[in-house]
Amino acid sequence: MEGLTIRPLELGDGPALERITAQSPEASSWPAGSYRDFTGWAAELSGAVAGFVVARIAADELEILNLAVDPAERGRGIGRELLARVLAFGGEAGARRAVLEVRESNQGARRFYAAQGFAAVGRRPGYYRDPVEDALLMARAIEGAGKVGSGCPSQVG
Repeated sequence: MEGLTIRPLELGDGPALERITAQSPEASSWPAGSYRDFTGWAAELSGAVAGFVVARIAADELEILNLAVDPAERGRGIGRELLARVLAFGGEAGARRAVLEVRESNQGARRFYAAQGFAAVGRRPGYYRDPVEDALLMARAIEGAGKVGSGCPSQVG
């Protein structure tokens, strides 16, 4: 996508992340300071943060913790670009599988992840609050797992 830059999250991104999650009730809403504990990327479009993803590696899995795109910018491929970047990071770090949770009612996210090769592999009853709702656990294999590479950002903070 022309004009889109995917870059590591920075400390000053907190207000933009909070704005995006406030406009995205289907996404997990975290206090801005929480993001510094994880590896993540921002999608910048015309100099403004239009989306983000945060993840962590646990053993041989990449856990995608949060991915959100500004509702005004959805449908332009930003989510796909962020997901591609985080999956590449997982492969470079040796993860063999990517996992995430999604609200059962979040049909848009479920379709998005299914189109990117994720499948439902489990359920976490009552996982979400406000409102209480089950989470579907989705997973997919990571191609090229174990490649040695650079470009993995350090944690924010």
